[in-house]
Amino acid sequence: MVKIFHKLVSIDDAKKILSDSLKKMISTEMVDITDSVGLISAEDVYSALDNPPFDRSEVDGYALDHRAILNADDYNPIRLKVVGAIEAGSKSLAKLDGLNECIYIATGAPIPRGADSVVMVEFTKREGDYVYIYRPTAPGENIAHAGSDFSVEEIILRKGERISAEKVALLSASGIGKVSVLSKLKVGILSTGNEIILPGNKIEFGQIYDVNGPYVKALLDSYKLIESDYLGIIRDDYESIKEMLESSFKKYQVIFTSGSTSAGFHDLLYAVLDDMGAIPLYHGIAIKPGKPSFLYSIRDRLIIGLPGFPLSAASVLYTVIIPSILSPYNIEIGKSQDVKLGMKITPERGKELILPGIVGRNGSIYPIFGESGSISRITQADGFMIVSGDRTFYDKGDMVNFYPIVDRKKELIAIGSNDPILERVILSTTNNATIINAGSLGAVEAMVNGYSDLGGLHLYKNGEYNTFVMDDELKSKASLIRGFDRIQGFISRNGYKSFKEIIEKKAIFVNRNRGSGTRAIIDELIEFELGNGFEKSKINNYFWEAKSHAAVARSVLQGRADVGISIKYYADLFSLKFYEVKKESYDIMASKEFLKSDIGKRFIENLKSLKDTKPPSGYIFPENMGEIIS
Repeated sequence: MVKIFHKLVSIDDAKKILSDSLKKMISTEMVDITDSVGLISAEDVYSALDNPPFDRSEVDGYALDHRAILNADDYNPIRLKVVGAIEAGSKSLAKLDGLNECIYIATGAPIPRGADSVVMVEFTKREGDYVYIYRPTAPGENIAHAGSDFSVEEIILRKGERISAEKVALLSASGIGKVSVLSKLKVGILSTGNEIILPGNKIEFGQIYDVNGPYVKALLDSYKLIESDYLGIIRDDYESIKEMLESSFKKYQVIFTSGSTSAGFHDLLYAVLDDMGAIPLYHGIAIKPGKPSFLYSIRDRLIIGLPGFPLSAASVLYTVIIPSILSPYNIEIGKSQDVKLGMKITPERGKELILPGIVGRNGSIYPIFGESGSISRITQADGFMIVSGDRTFYDKGDMVNFYPIVDRKKELIAIGSNDPILERVILSTTNNATIINAGSLGAVEAMVNGYSDLGGLHLYKNGEYNTFVMDDELKSKASLIRGFDRIQGFISRNGYKSFKEIIEKKAIFVNRNRGSGTRAIIDELIEFELGNGFEKSKINNYFWEAKSHAAVARSVLQGRADVGISIKYYADLFSLKFYEVKKESYDIMASKEFLKSDIGKRFIENLKSLKDTKPPSGYIFPENMGEIIS
C-alpha cells in the first residue's frame, strides 16, 4: 500500500509533539563526576566543606609574624631563627613562640599558629638554623585563607546547569565524587535501502555510501546528552525491518531511521510499524526539503523517521529533532534570528522552505541552492533559513528567520564559477574558506550585493571576456584580476563534434546551469550552427542542467549522457574524447577590501606563483596572471 500524506504538521507542532514524548523518557541517575561533563545536573549541589579547608601557604617560604620584618631591605636584612619545617599534607598545627622565630613552609602546607604572612624563599638567604630576610610582608601575604574560594553549604552546582570541566574541578575540591544528573537518551540509528553500502567497501554502479547513519550519530553525540549506536543498514525487506526493530526496542529508547519514509511502493517501514501496533504521532512535516518525516510511538519507545537525502535529513534534524531533544534538558538551540535576505526567492505554496545559507560579508543571508541529496551544502552552511509558503515570494532585503548552526570564521568567501585550479589557490591560501559554485553571473551578483570576497567568471560578449561586466557600480566595489585560459569543448565517449551531429544521432546531451559561462558558450554554439530561431527543446535533454564541469564529465562517463560541453581538464582526467570549440578567459573578480587585506595579498601571491608551474591539461597560464585588468 502507498502511504499518502493527508495532513502535514508544522515545524512548531512537530517539535512540541516530539519534545513532550521525550520528556517522559528522561529520568535521573547518579554518575561519577569524571563522567558528568556535558550532562545536566538534576539537583542543586552544596559544598560539603570550605575551600581551602584550612589557612595554607601559596608559596614556598618562611611563615612569620609580619611585625618581625617591618624594616627589612636589601641593605638591612633581618635575621630570624628557623624553628621547624612544615610540608604539604602535614596533619599537625605548628606554632611560633616569638617574633624572632619563623618556620620553613612548603606550598599548600597549613599556616602555623602565630604566623600572619609568608615571605617567599626568593627573598631570603638560609645559613644553618637562621635565615636572612630581605623584604617585609603585609598581613595575609601569600596566605590562602580557609573558605576564601568557597565555603561550606555554598551552592556550587545549580539544578538544570550543564556540567563543565571547571564544575567537575569545583565538585572535586568539595569532596563530592558522584552527582545526580538527567539521564542520557539511549538511541539506535538505522539506515534503510537496497542501494546503500557501508563506507570503506568497494562501490558499484547504482550504489551509494551510507551518509545519514554516520552523520546522525556524529551529530547526536556532539551534544553529549545522547548515548547512540549506529546499527548499520537494513534492506527494503519487510521481515528484515521488523526483526531489527523488535530487537532494537529491547535496548534503545529511541530508534532513528533514514530512508523508507516517503509515499513509495518500496517504502515498507511505515507498513511494518502499522502492523506492529505503533501509533503515528505525525507523518509528514510541512517543510521542503524534509516533508517525508515521521514520528511513531510503540510501548514507551519512539521511532523517528528521517528522509534519505542528507540535506533533507539535516534540515529536519536542525529545525525539529535536535531542539526537541534538548528541550527537556532545558537547553535552547535553534532560536531564530531575523536576518536580511540577500536575494529574491520563491517558496512552494503551503510549505515552509528550508534553505542552507551563509552569512555574507554584508551580514545578509545568501542561500545555497541545490538538490536535497547534497552533502557539501551542509558543510558550507552557517545555518538554515526558513521562509513561509504563505507568501508568493521574498524579495532581496526582506527579513527571514535564520537558524545558525555554526559560528565559523570565514577568512575568504568565494562565490562564482566552478574551477578546480581556483579552488586549489584558495585552499592553499587559507583553510578557513567558504566556496560556493554559483556560476559566473552568481559571481557578479554576489559581488554587487556584498556577499563575497572573490568569484571566478568566464562571461563572453561581442568578442570580449569578463571586462564588459565592470560597470561603474562594480568598479567602485571590486577589481577584475587576470586568471588563466581554459580550453572548452565537446566531451563524449564517441567523439561528438557539433550540435548537428548530436541531433542527427539523437544523442543525449547534458547542459550546464543557467548563469554559468559555459551555458552562454553552449547557447552561442547552438545559434551559430542551427540559427537564431532554432527550438532548443529539439536537443535531447537540453533542459538537463549539471552544476559543474566535473558533473558533466561524470554524466558522460557513466553513460547517463552521450555528450556535453566541459573543459579539457576533465576529458583527460576521465579518458574521454574531446573536441575543442573555444579557448576562454577565466578571470577573478575580487572586492577592493579583500585585495587590501593580508589574506587577499596572499591569495594574489599564490595565484601569480602558478606562472612558474606547468599548467594542467587544458589550461594556459598567461604572463599577466594575477594582475588587475579592470
